[in-house]
Amino acid sequence: MATDFFGYNREIGSTNQLSSSEFAALTVGDKVNLCQSVNAAYQQEVRPIYEVGNPSIFFVSGHASGSVTFGRLAGEGSFFSNIRNNSCGQIAPVSINSEGSACFAGSGVLNFSGAVINSVSLTINAAQIEINEQVGMVVASMT
Repeated sequence: MATDFFGYNREIGSTNQLSSSEFAALTVGDKVNLCQSVNAAYQQEVRPIYEVGNPSIFFVSGHASGSVTFGRLAGEGSFFSNIRNNSCGQIAPVSINSEGSACFAGSGVLNFSGAVINSVSLTINAAQIEINEQVGMVVASMT
């Protein structure tokens, strides 16, 4: 292995690319068009238990839940057109997927179920020509 101009020895890794947002899509019933950002988190409650006179620690895991938030440019129909006509606050299953490309290492899918909308917001900024809408959801499970 040769040392480069700056003195580093670099090993070339896999010829596959890392995941790119160019090949990712968010689906909330239908594909979310003009999607600009997605953030998904899933966690479980973990409670530490201690015993008097014992240095050991025990963990009790509880229920899991998560959240998915996304922001998109307002367009194609009314504001919040992907989620507006849902009964009882529940929405269609949510999924995030990456189809990959010829150079991409593979594809991946995250599926969320039991999603309920808990927040919506709209951002209009004089310094920006686009109108952005954001939606937050709580989810019961992720697979």
